[in-house]
Amino acid sequence: MPGPTPPIDTGPLVLYVDDERPNRVVFEASFASRFRVRTAADGHEALAILASEPVAVLLTDQRMPMMSGDDLLRRVKKDHPEVVRVVITAYADIEPILAAINEGLVARYIVKPWVRDELEQLLRWAIAAWQFSRDSAALQHRLLETERLATLGSIVGSVVHDLNQPVVSMLMNCDRLAYLARAVPIVARLAEGAALSPRDREHVGDLVAELGEIVGEVTQSANHMRGMTADLHQFLRGGQRQHAAAAEPVPVIRHAIGVCQDVAVRALSFLRYDGPDALPAVRMSATELTQVLINVVTNGAQAVGDRAGGDGGVVVSATVDGGAVRFEVSDTGGGIAPEVLERIGTPFFTTKRTGTGLGIAQCQRLVGKAGGAFRIASEPGRGTTVTFTVPVRPDA
Repeated sequence: MPGPTPPIDTGPLVLYVDDERPNRVVFEASFASRFRVRTAADGHEALAILASEPVAVLLTDQRMPMMSGDDLLRRVKKDHPEVVRVVITAYADIEPILAAINEGLVARYIVKPWVRDELEQLLRWAIAAWQFSRDSAALQHRLLETERLATLGSIVGSVVHDLNQPVVSMLMNCDRLAYLARAVPIVARLAEGAALSPRDREHVGDLVAELGEIVGEVTQSANHMRGMTADLHQFLRGGQRQHAAAAEPVPVIRHAIGVCQDVAVRALSFLRYDGPDALPAVRMSATELTQVLINVVTNGAQAVGDRAGGDGGVVVSATVDGGAVRFEVSDTGGGIAPEVLERIGTPFFTTKRTGTGLGIAQCQRLVGKAGGAFRIASEPGRGTTVTFTVPVRPDA
């Protein structure tokens, strides 16, 4: 009877890091006959191996004592950038996984318990990606960036799926609130003849004055979220939603400004629309136009808040320019340095501590898909102006 297949002692090295010995034993038993494998019990041991011989693929647990998986990945990214890095975690937390992908710490992630065939396929892909680095570091970089986008897509897909039900529930409750809001005039008439304290009368007055507007804003936001999840779901399936893309620009601008008011208040900045009360419908869905405007206006308000002394704002303007509507979002923030400006829109490039580097890239994609153009002009110390055009709908 033949004995077990002996471990492979040649070829690219796969390094597996996990503080739990049983996990290391299982990994070696599963893959040592297919790949050259070494294991380490912690980050320090892993770094010593990396310093002693070339490593093609690093797989590390995320939560370990002494040195976390993220800390190890940062060290490896800095000192051994050619190594293909993968995180294995028993915690399916979106936030740390997204942070690791966004920082370029990993190309893939695996959630325990892993499936042997899937992990073997991943290892073969990672070794091939590492071998690219010996021929072309730039080619490997592009390959890993593409993989990071695909990995984010899989995460987004699961989030979109989970968001659908609460968004539907919100819309149902919005319909119910709109129905209940019809009773506001009745409440107002009853309050006129009621013996109310000044404070209670003030509350009733606020209810009468604001409820309808608030219900409308919440409904519009919920519909925007529903449109986003539907668009993302279709995009991840490899297609586009089959709808007549059209949006009335002015209501969308006013809604986007309303959504961003909280950001502006925290940044001590103002938001203002400077344009006509009506514009022709554009060849872009209201959901997508809202996404673009919220991204750009939020960035502008945050730029004003980041400037020393604050005190400034964001002005949104829109005009008809030939067969398109020209949108312009100008802020009085600190501006963008030329070397940073030329990289904005590159996926995963961001100057924000908690940013993803995908917002402007998404804006460029949506505007380009509609047949428009998107550009950013900035002067350090003076502010930034984002301009984009969207074609007018032919029958508008």
